[in-house]
Amino acid sequence: MKQLILVFPAVLLFQYFTCLSPSGERKDSDLTNNEITSNRTSVTDSENKVNETSKLKIMDSINTKFTDLNKDAFRLHYDAIVIDTHNDILMPIFMQGAIIDRNNSGTQSDLVKWKKGGLDVQVFSIYVPERYKSNHFNYVMKLIDKMEEYSTEFPNDFHLARDYSGLMAGLNSGKFCALMGGEGGNMIEGSMENLETLYSRGVRYLGLTWNTSNAIGTSARDETEKGRTGGLTEFGRQVVKRMNELGMLIDVSHLGETAFWEVVELSNSPIIASHSNVYSLAPHYRNLTDDQIKAIAKSGGYIGMNFFNKFLDPGANVSQIKSIQNKYRSGTKQFEDEFGEDYAGFNEKRYEYMQENRSDGGTSVDVMIDHIDHIVKLVGIDYVGLGSDFDGSITTMNEIYDATCYPIITKKLVERGYTEEQIRKILGLNFIRVFKQVCK
Repeated sequence: MKQLILVFPAVLLFQYFTCLSPSGERKDSDLTNNEITSNRTSVTDSENKVNETSKLKIMDSINTKFTDLNKDAFRLHYDAIVIDTHNDILMPIFMQGAIIDRNNSGTQSDLVKWKKGGLDVQVFSIYVPERYKSNHFNYVMKLIDKMEEYSTEFPNDFHLARDYSGLMAGLNSGKFCALMGGEGGNMIEGSMENLETLYSRGVRYLGLTWNTSNAIGTSARDETEKGRTGGLTEFGRQVVKRMNELGMLIDVSHLGETAFWEVVELSNSPIIASHSNVYSLAPHYRNLTDDQIKAIAKSGGYIGMNFFNKFLDPGANVSQIKSIQNKYRSGTKQFEDEFGEDYAGFNEKRYEYMQENRSDGGTSVDVMIDHIDHIVKLVGIDYVGLGSDFDGSITTMNEIYDATCYPIITKKLVERGYTEEQIRKILGLNFIRVFKQVCK
C-alpha cells in the first residue's frame, strides 16, 4: 500500500541459520555439507547439534534449542533467521531524504531499527511512485544503483545478495542481508529486454501489477473497483514464462484474481504473495481468498503477512492505533539505555509494559496472528511468513509501531502455542525454502 505521492515444492531441504545473538551481537557461522568453509567446524545431520557460536547451519531438519519458549521467546527470536519480504524504505530515502543507517524519526525502518528488531534479511521494494508518469525503467535503475552503493558504503554491515548462495554467504559473514523485489510490472515498460535487465541486476521477484493495471495484466483494484476485465495480456503470459526460465519469483500481491488464476495455470515454479493477507478475515481486494491461498500452497509458494491495519482489520480506528503506538513508543523509550544492546532483555521489559498498559481499540497484533492461524489451519505451516510493507505509507498494528517490534510477533506466536520449529519457519525459513528453489 502506498499513498505516497512521495517515495522481496514442499519437499526440499530446510535451511536453518541465524545472524543475531540474543544480545544483538553478530557471531560466526557454521555450515554443513559442501557449503562449509574449510576453517569451520562441521556438524553432521545425524548429530543434530549446533555449536553455540554458530550463526548458519544447513540441515535436513530444523534444529531446536529452547526448552521453555514462554521464558525464552525473545532469545528464540534473536537466534532465528528473521526475513521480511516487502519494505518500501527506498521511497522516503529518495523522496524525503531519509538516511538508511540513521534512526530516522520519520520512518518505520532503517538499519538501526532492523538491528534492534532482530531482522536478518530484508527484501527491498523496487517501486515507481505514482507521481512518475514515464521513464519508469530509468527510475528503477537508480534505485538499484542506490542498493549497490549501500553494499560499497557499508561493506561490514550491508550485503546485497542476488541468489541463494550469495544470501548464504552474506549471512555466514554476519551481515545484514538485502534482496530486491520489483513492485509493479509497469517498470519494465512492455519490454522483455528490460525484464531481463532487472534480473541481471539482482531483482529476484516481480509483482506483476501494483494498484494500476499495465501491459502485463489487470490489477486487483482495477478489477474490483472499476470492473476491468482481461486478466493477463499475451505479453503478460510471456513474462510469466520468461520469469520461470530466468529463476525469478512471480509475486501476485496486487494482481487481479482473473490474472492470478492464469498465473497458476502457466507457472511451473512456486508463486509468492510478498505482502498480502486473508480475505475471509478482512475482505479487501488486496487480500487472498481461501482458494488462492490453497493454490499458492499447492505451487510450493509463500505468503508474507502485510502489517497494514486496513488489510488486517478494515474497520479499525486509525487515530486510536496511532494514539496507542505513541503511548507504547514513549513509555518504553525509558528502558532503552538500561538494556543497551541486550535486545532480548529490552523486549521482555517492553512487552511487560505493553501488557500492563493495554488500551482498547485500534488493531492488535493478535489480529495478524489470526491471519497466520487461518493460513496454517487451511494449508499447513510451510507457506506463511512476514511481509510488513513498512514505510509504504501504512498504519500498522498497536504493538508493532516500527521495525524494532518484530520480537513481539515471536512472543505472540509462542502464546498461541506454535512450536519452535514452526516459529522458525514463519520467521524466515519458509521464504528461504522458496528462494533456494527458484533463485539458485
